Amino acid sequence: MQTTVIFKTDKKLKEAAQKTAKKLGIPFSAVLNESMREFVKKQQITFKTFEDVEDQMWGEKALKAEKEGYLSAQESNRFVERLRRKHARTRTR
Repeated sequence: MQTTVIFKTDKKLKEAAQKTAKKLGIPFSAVLNESMREFVKKQQITFKTFEDVEDQMWGEKALKAEKEGYLSAQESNRFVERLRRKHARTRTR
């Protein structure tokens, strides 16, 4: 038996998700159904904080700077490792 789910979401997020699903050849409803199945199965959901996203961005910038020769591999690795240690500390609290 099927049912309809109606909820509010950010318009740009919805459009981006629909575009990504289409690009991958997956019906948008399949994406949402799989998300709900995983939520029920794991009984947990992970939300990224702004800090997580910001650190990921800086990590990517460090790796790009390394590739372009602005940072040595050692400097880039140290920076990324500091971000990982910081996250490990905040996740254990």
